[in-house]
Amino acid sequence: MATTAEVPASTSTYLQGHSEEVIASHSARTVSNSAAFLLPRLSPHFSLLDVGCGPGTITSGFCSYLPQGHVTGIDLGHDVVTQATSLHPSDRFPNLKFETGDILKGLKYDDETFDVVYFHQAILHLPDPIKGIKEARRVLKPGGLLAMRESDTLNWFPELPGLRKYNECLHGMIRSAGAPGLSAARSLHAWAREAGFEREKMDVGAGATVYSTPEERRWWGMIHVNRLRGDAVGGKMRDLGLLGAGGVEEMVTDFEQWIEHVDGWYAALQCEVVARKSRFLNVPETNEELENTTPNVLLYKLPKESIARTIDFDAQGTKGYPIGVGGK
Repeated sequence: MATTAEVPASTSTYLQGHSEEVIASHSARTVSNSAAFLLPRLSPHFSLLDVGCGPGTITSGFCSYLPQGHVTGIDLGHDVVTQATSLHPSDRFPNLKFETGDILKGLKYDDETFDVVYFHQAILHLPDPIKGIKEARRVLKPGGLLAMRESDTLNWFPELPGLRKYNECLHGMIRSAGAPGLSAARSLHAWAREAGFEREKMDVGAGATVYSTPEERRWWGMIHVNRLRGDAVGGKMRDLGLLGAGGVEEMVTDFEQWIEHVDGWYAALQCEVVARKSRFLNVPETNEELENTTPNVLLYKLPKESIARTIDFDAQGTKGYPIGVGGK
């Protein structure tokens, strides 16, 4: 059943909001154009959590790939979650639900709930990306996958002054909330490692979003023109003092010129990372940590067929040192 559930007010910040102009671009995202790097890794029984799901067009696309599993989409805004729920009725998507949730405040889900946690254009808006990834790791099952796809650079041809200014203002708006913003997606794999994932268990790659035909330029350009003329983006840029003397109209004029330019072209570099959570329990490394470890719980969690480390106990039950190190 597609349901919604509320949580306390958010500490995460998504300054672009969910206005009609913003949702127009989000609704064009699908599993094919936004999650192709993840699809070959899915199994039909997997459970998947989509963090920052927006209107749910990517989230719902996972359902056909997980017919024996279930898909959950979460977002900060109650309104966009309600919209996603209404757009995806339970009779068409019986294994899908949408809920409000804030990954920086902590999710309501138990440890080791999901086989996959997926982020798309969400981490760059988090004031503390590593904390968010740690929470994603907590709700992942051992052997589960963290998949992330975030924009790093936005490239325009011709590179008109108003388009350069737009990139600067967009970056400044995101950064004003304490989030890393654009050009930070290249750090995804490093953040994942700091959050507890092992570098050798990651695949790090990239994709691109490209608009170049007259139809694509008109659609993409007008989305930004409408954003700039509305309060969701242009108004916030103005309130933050980012626009300068030219104001919104300088950018709007160059977007309109770009739309009509025969050689107009846009490409966004999309950094893509898939990290696998270790199947083994993280064994304490120091004597102090070892003294605070319950041996029965420790050994119970290690799979019998692939124990990475063991703990020795002498005849009096005194704890010894971890021995041996497992592979992937």
